[in-house]
Amino acid sequence: MEQRIKMEDAFSESDVKMYSRGDVISGTVVQVNESEILVDIGYKSEGILPVAELSPFRTDGKVEEGEEIEVLVTYIDEEKGTVFASEKQAEYEKRIDTLEEAYRNGEVIEGEITGEVKSAGYHVNLDGIRAFLPGSHLGDDLPSSIDELRDKRIQFKILELSRRDKNLVVSHKAYIKEQQKEKRMALFQSLEKDQEIEGIIRSVVDFGLFVDIGGFEGLVHRSEIAWKDLPVPPPEYKVGDNVNVKVIDFDTEKGKVSLSIKRLRANPWEGITDRFTPGTQVTGSIVSVTDFGAFVELEQDIEGLVHVSELSWGHPENPKDIVSEGDEVTVAVLSVDEAAHRISLSLRRTQSDPWEEVESKYPRGQVVAGIVTKLTDFGAFVKLEDGIEGLVHVSEIDWGHVNHPRDMLSEGDAVEVKVLSADPSERRISLSLRELKDNPWQKFVERFAIDEVVDGVITEIKDFGAFMKITDEVDGLIHVSEISEERIATPADVLTVGDKIQARIIGINEDKRQVRLTMRNLFGPPEIPAAAFEERDRERANSGRSSGGKGRRKDRGGRKERVDRRFIDDAGHESLSMRDLLNEASGDEDE
Repeated sequence: MEQRIKMEDAFSESDVKMYSRGDVISGTVVQVNESEILVDIGYKSEGILPVAELSPFRTDGKVEEGEEIEVLVTYIDEEKGTVFASEKQAEYEKRIDTLEEAYRNGEVIEGEITGEVKSAGYHVNLDGIRAFLPGSHLGDDLPSSIDELRDKRIQFKILELSRRDKNLVVSHKAYIKEQQKEKRMALFQSLEKDQEIEGIIRSVVDFGLFVDIGGFEGLVHRSEIAWKDLPVPPPEYKVGDNVNVKVIDFDTEKGKVSLSIKRLRANPWEGITDRFTPGTQVTGSIVSVTDFGAFVELEQDIEGLVHVSELSWGHPENPKDIVSEGDEVTVAVLSVDEAAHRISLSLRRTQSDPWEEVESKYPRGQVVAGIVTKLTDFGAFVKLEDGIEGLVHVSEIDWGHVNHPRDMLSEGDAVEVKVLSADPSERRISLSLRELKDNPWQKFVERFAIDEVVDGVITEIKDFGAFMKITDEVDGLIHVSEISEERIATPADVLTVGDKIQARIIGINEDKRQVRLTMRNLFGPPEIPAAAFEERDRERANSGRSSGGKGRRKDRGGRKERVDRRFIDDAGHESLSMRDLLNEASGDEDE
């Protein structure tokens, strides 16, 4: 327990032992030296106060002779009769009891920040006692600059207190946290569901907004911002903005409050069918364009989808080729699903259907210009106008054999085509490129005849045979059975693409534009089965010698040649009737 001895009482005492360590005594400064200060404490010798033991809270760190001060006895040298004192410890003892009680009770104390401890924190004066404030416990409501903090009266909570070690650590952050807790408890006691509150947006995250509603932050989930689906909060919501919200739920124990912005107004989807009846046309603004279509805002938070197939009468590769964000459009309502919050719209159905006039605009035989838009294995699509595309089948690209349309065409090519047919009900137009080219078959049949040996290059090999290019426009088929005198499993056993060979023409089908070739018996007489001659004899016996009608014709050079009566079926096989064989045999005998 502290004992305070007045100066006049000290003069009446003659024994230094009446002083004890820890006593706080009032005295007068009688001498100030460089390292120590002599203080008259009413005893036969002055007390010694080292300069280092002066109060740390002296503004200039100096003491004047004649100044009244209080010191604490720190040490007594009984042999020399010397008393050592400390002003710093005297001040500490005066306040420590009050601070200990505040620490035990968790009370708030006040003090002033007097200096900075570099990279660690701050010195605090608690009305005479120095404390340490860690930098991490300064609190978000205070500036970090010492120039702005110095001499400000600030509230603290005591984190650590050791009287023996004279260790005192305080926190302003803990004080703020306690204040927030008290505010939160008061707030939760006043909250009611469906209550409308004005708050301040404190942070914006992908899943919503955190709004301060009076010392506590509640969450507005992104699904509660608007009546439409939002992947993230809209950019118009910014930190620091004031916003009105409605309380939809809260949990006092967990300390959570769920808020809503959209529920401040009625659900616009209720009764949506009455406002947007299927079959009617409405006006809206394009708010987003995706790979599968475009969304049109019809009202606030009411958006409908125009699927890519409903953007135009054509087949756009990218919806952005048709519309852009911000465009004002008139669309037709296709369907409304109030429960699912969906509206299907159409842009093309507000426009005239170009297929309605396709028969009159594109009659059979008309030559038109277009752009190649797409190549497939079976042909090329050509755009004739917006919404109108026709197909050039692979067989109509060229008079010769075409393996794939890309061998002859490229997307983006400008071409002229001939209309073969137009079917508006099926939305189909058949086109031809080869019809605009000279027919190589006419030239071929005038130039080549049956049994003629020709030179060519193997261009393609299939399981059933090999194709040989005879001219630039005409290919012939060599069936697997006509490749070798010996039986082979596949044409690839004998031939490869690029081989230069000779073959003999054994069939020409002008209707199907097919040429049948053989690599067997190139320069010998035509092979005719014996059964053919037996059939010929029976025919002659019954009706006389017959030439089979127009069995011969002359070419421009006056040379006779056989007229082919063979035909090549879909699998590439030749067929020859018995009567044709007999007629050919008879013709050979005449020659």
